Amino acid sequence: MANYSHAGDHTILQNVSPLATFLKLTSLGFIIGVGVVGNLLISILLVKDKSLHRAPYYFLLDLCASDILRSAICFPFVFTSVKNGSAWTYGTLTCKVIAFLGVLSCFHTAFMLFCSWCSVLGLCCCVYR
Repeated sequence: MANYSHAGDHTILQNVSPLATFLKLTSLGFIIGVGVVGNLLISILLVKDKSLHRAPYYFLLDLCASDILRSAICFPFVFTSVKNGSAWTYGTLTCKVIAFLGVLSCFHTAFMLFCSWCSVLGLCCCVYR
């Protein structure tokens, strides 16, 4: 996606072939759909099955919740931006908030994966067994 935040003339960014735009939108739609539905199904399974109420599965539930929020909040803005020819039409504040949420989600996922790895190896004293 182009780094272009001016609301003025953005005809340079709209010179993308319709096939490329279609493929991008189809891919993003597929990622959004699979991300939300798949993680929601895993979350429901983790909540309903009482035998999965243990620490490693709580990490997985947290990762699912983070991925659902990213797929449901950040990706639709990217989808609309690609649909508009990679022009951001929501304003500077929304751009910064969505970018912050995307980066926060990535760092949160990395941190949770690190914590779960440490808990498997028994390295962290902050992870209760």
